[in-house]
Amino acid sequence: MVSDSDKECCDAMRQRIIPKLIQTGKNEQVPGKRKIEKENGNKETNEERVERISHTNVSFMEFWMQCIDWNMLRLFFGLLMLFFFAVGFTSLLYLMFVFSFKENLWYYYFPVSSKEEL
Repeated sequence: MVSDSDKECCDAMRQRIIPKLIQTGKNEQVPGKRKIEKENGNKETNEERVERISHTNVSFMEFWMQCIDWNMLRLFFGLLMLFFFAVGFTSLLYLMFVFSFKENLWYYYFPVSSKEEL
């Protein structure tokens, strides 16, 4: 019922690594590792978690370097440019077809009138 490729996909989704943006001390340069447990071994309560999150500061450079997915932005803008070029190319082909084979439609789109002098 469940194919092997579906199972592999689900396994890959479970094992993916999603980086988390956390505030680190000036001496600590290891991103992605944070203490969830307090020093006495107890887990952090919801109130403590909310307090920790509300006092976290993210600089512009941290956001710029760690949060933005540059590959997806490149893909999005590449596809957007491809779309615009395809529409422009198709429009030019259509206008060449109209100019070559349907002269009356061409003059309907682009009427010819004598220039009036002022």
